[in-house]
Amino acid sequence: MSAVRHGGRAKCLQRLVRMGLPLPTTVALSFSCVHSIAQGRMPDLSQIMRHFDEAPLLSVRPSSQDPDWGGPGAILNIGMTDLRHARLCEEVGEEAATSLYLRFIQSWAVHVARLDPDSFDLPDHPGPDALRTALAAYEAEAEEPFPQDITVQLCEVLRSMARAWEGTTARLLRQAKGAPADAGLGLVVQQMALGVGQGECGSGVIQFVDSQTGQPQVTGRYLSQSQGRDALKAGAGAIYLTRDDRGPSFEDLCPDAFERLLRMGHLCRERLREEMQIEFTLQEGRLHVLDAVRVSRSSRASVRIAVALAEDGMIPREEAVLRVEPQALSELLHRHVDPSAPRDLIVSGIAASPGAATGRIVFSANAAQASAARGEPCILVRRETTPEDIRGMHAAEGVLTIRGGITSHAAVIGRGLGLPCVVGASDLIIDAKRRQMVAPGGRKLSEGEIITLDGTSGEVLAGEPAMFEAVLDGAFRTLLDWADDFRDIGVRANADTPADAQTARNFQAQGIGLCRTEHMFFEEGRIGMMREMIFAKDEARAARCLSGSCRCSAPISRGCSRSCRASPSASACSTRPCTNSFPRTVPACAIWQTGSR
Repeated sequence: MSAVRHGGRAKCLQRLVRMGLPLPTTVALSFSCVHSIAQGRMPDLSQIMRHFDEAPLLSVRPSSQDPDWGGPGAILNIGMTDLRHARLCEEVGEEAATSLYLRFIQSWAVHVARLDPDSFDLPDHPGPDALRTALAAYEAEAEEPFPQDITVQLCEVLRSMARAWEGTTARLLRQAKGAPADAGLGLVVQQMALGVGQGECGSGVIQFVDSQTGQPQVTGRYLSQSQGRDALKAGAGAIYLTRDDRGPSFEDLCPDAFERLLRMGHLCRERLREEMQIEFTLQEGRLHVLDAVRVSRSSRASVRIAVALAEDGMIPREEAVLRVEPQALSELLHRHVDPSAPRDLIVSGIAASPGAATGRIVFSANAAQASAARGEPCILVRRETTPEDIRGMHAAEGVLTIRGGITSHAAVIGRGLGLPCVVGASDLIIDAKRRQMVAPGGRKLSEGEIITLDGTSGEVLAGEPAMFEAVLDGAFRTLLDWADDFRDIGVRANADTPADAQTARNFQAQGIGLCRTEHMFFEEGRIGMMREMIFAKDEARAARCLSGSCRCSAPISRGCSRSCRASPSASACSTRPCTNSFPRTVPACAIWQTGSR
């Protein structure tokens, strides 16, 4: 069995069986088999059913080559019929049996029969009346009784899931995630370990590292009298896995099962060479493993996990480097919004420069400088930036523009400054007169209100969501040291100033590959001198400006006298020595002489 023929889930379950983990009986259907089902050619279901008990309850789960490509949702409790319900009432109790039947009716009606889900909401208290109502609602909507043959049920579930994968919408969604157009789907048919009944029964998930930091930590939830991943649902009444002062724990409730799970986690890490999340069920005290999937992780955690696996000898160092996406390293160099934090989305644009920043809205470079002088972080909001806005960009924590793309002025300068930037937020409107920006739906935000830019995702958020600071810890530096051993190209920096050059040296760049000289002239004490040089009447005057001996320092037209404007000679403004103070402006006489304004 291989992942390219049966999918990643089927391949992982096969490995778990070989490792001796207690999995229920499982049958995997290949990509070609599922494709044939979608075309209307069903396999011999008797060959599938012969692997299971006489009257089993089954689940069907998708198994794509890459779990990120998605797939149809799992269908549980296939095989629930009136007769099977009556038998289960004697085995596990009427309430538990009715709950299983109602859950299957809902899944069948919504995902297989494609009926209106509003007619099949699960009741708070499952009982005979609720079951009769659900069966009657199905018969009324589908115009036929609920199927009472497990072979028919399994056949229709397989057909429904296969066709859902082949549908146009599903195909476009997975292609957007990088899947090829002809990506196949496998299906896994597995005998149910119920998780409900007499004695201690339930389900849960467990993992052995923190998804945000990558640090070793047992996390997860367990919920009595439940199935699948119910324990992870908010408000489900689940308990912690390890001993916790906040409430009861699975470790106290079932210490033997908890110890077995710890051993299974270590075995999975060792044999699968990965940090896995294990889905398990407890049936009358007996532990069953239903599935194991790769732990979802933040960029910070992906680096730490890869380094830890390599240092423990699970994977070679070169593989550890390849396991970390380049974008993850870029994200670690900047603050970013906590993925679990609530997001009050204002508008989305183009993610032009990574990182996240929070500050008060300002609409001009001068306002940004004033805000920075007061010690108040600000976000510069412009229709589009120009070179004149560079001072405001230096003063702001982030930049948001309505126009522009990934190569726009704001995007290029933002990346050069390491400034979070979102551009092309075309749904925003700036009302300059009222000092407001208007978001979709008419939502108005005034100058001074606090917003957050997520330059990694391109989202603009209201308020101050929780942030993670930039992380340059030991794992990060270790991974970069290993990358140095394997790379075959040099790394040079884009640096324009001494500060940029020092940053490049700190990150061990081999030199400076690109230096944009114009940025050198934006710093305090230089911009005024450069403007005077540009507007100089002759070469001698330009030379004096560059040497610092130019005496022309009259302000822009607002401060320049009419006599100066009228004078045909620049000497009318030469009343005090040039101090090159910031911000310097072009002499009014030079403006008048050139006729540029």
